[in-house]
Amino acid sequence: LLFNKNKTAPQPWQAIAQRFCSIAICDDDKNYREKIEKVIETEGILPKSEIRFYEYESGKELLENADILHDLVFMDMRMPGLDGNKSVLKLREYNRAAILVFCSGYFEPTPDSINIGQPFRYIMKDLHDRSLKREIPAILSKVKLHCGDYSVTVTSAGRVIRIYTEDILYICLAKRGCSIYVARQGEIDEMHCKESLGDLYERLAGRGFEYAHNSYIVNLAKVEGLEKNVALLQMGIQLNVSRSRKGQFADALIMFLGERNGMV
Repeated sequence: LLFNKNKTAPQPWQAIAQRFCSIAICDDDKNYREKIEKVIETEGILPKSEIRFYEYESGKELLENADILHDLVFMDMRMPGLDGNKSVLKLREYNRAAILVFCSGYFEPTPDSINIGQPFRYIMKDLHDRSLKREIPAILSKVKLHCGDYSVTVTSAGRVIRIYTEDILYICLAKRGCSIYVARQGEIDEMHCKESLGDLYERLAGRGFEYAHNSYIVNLAKVEGLEKNVALLQMGIQLNVSRSRKGQFADALIMFLGERNGMV
């Protein structure tokens, strides 16, 4: 069963616009699900009005609701049927951006669930919930940083997915949409989406993205330098800056760096 503790269930784009944080708790123990919710609400890092809790009794039920792009997922490792390890691998097929927290009375993740799942924390279930209470502040601070204007939703391979803007290096034109280049775990991933470059620019222009060329926009936070007509990005990426866009791009970069460094 899926339990939504709030009356209204926001769609993914509403969650971003209204800055709701969607929290999934996947655990076959109802008491432990309620403990997690209580600790989160007691901590107070996220206002109650900005939280949407979703409870799942199994990994299968979580995956059946793939249209809900959760910001934070607590995953019990031992559940009947589809266990936590297997559920995580399927979860990452459509929601690679969610902050993942493993919960278990035993440390038992598989190499794939660690490498592909990329959990932020591992909470050991103990008698007095010491591990849960100790880890929750860091978890919620991470979630707070990633909610709201820190992500963008796109349609990729028939799924609506959320990408955190801090992971994006640049976005370029591609056949029937765009290619988004994302930096994760020291590697560059390419993701195709059906949205147009102009549409994505309109959504990201106020968040540190600028045209370097008519065929691509760049995350200014990833720019390490600008030499002549070349933008030097992290991960060793070099992108040509067109003559028609050079002045606009340079001005946007200077403004961005000034604001980030408190000089504007």
